[in-house]
Amino acid sequence: MAEISQVSLGDAIYDRVCQDLVEGKLRPNEKVTIRGLAERLGTSSTPVRDAVQRLLRDEALIQRSMRDVRVPVLTEAQYLEIASIRRELEGFAAGRAAEMVGPKEVRRLKKIVERNEAAAVAGRWPQAVKYNQEFHFALVEAAEMPILLAILSGLWLRMGPLIAGYYAREQLGLVRHHQAIIAACENRDPAAAAAEMRADIDDAKEGIIRYIQSFTIDE
Repeated sequence: MAEISQVSLGDAIYDRVCQDLVEGKLRPNEKVTIRGLAERLGTSSTPVRDAVQRLLRDEALIQRSMRDVRVPVLTEAQYLEIASIRRELEGFAAGRAAEMVGPKEVRRLKKIVERNEAAAVAGRWPQAVKYNQEFHFALVEAAEMPILLAILSGLWLRMGPLIAGYYAREQLGLVRHHQAIIAACENRDPAAAAAEMRADIDDAKEGIIRYIQSFTIDE
């Protein structure tokens, strides 16, 4: 039973760190330690170590030396590849959502956007970028595409820290295209919803590339 509990705890810690990466609570090049995670999560080091090993295999974390584990800084090529994949998949999901959503789903999307705007106006950028990610995932959920959501979760595991770090540094608005996507959903216009989602991803490209270039990592 103790072994089962340990495995379950390791899974829970893995899921928690994944969530922190997806939501951008951990930023590119941020150092991650077993002890620090264990203290923050109130657990022993063994299940944390197991979770970190899984994240290293996922390439969601990188190990530069025995005592230096970090959130990776994507290369420009890696970022552009993932952005291109997201552009197609999330554009498809937005179009599908526009065909399917009802008033309840629209209200949920609007509430997320309102919270995003309020957080940005108040300068609470960690919350603003969290709501940004929540909107993207809520749209896929509204499209009733759980397999696609699992695929996108893997992409956001690597993209979340980069997106969050960029928007928090530049303090740019996050919701213009989101509002247009909601309007397209209300109008049952899948082509417009897909186009706005692609534009949402495209608009950030140049800025995120500059953000990637701003990192100087000592060898």
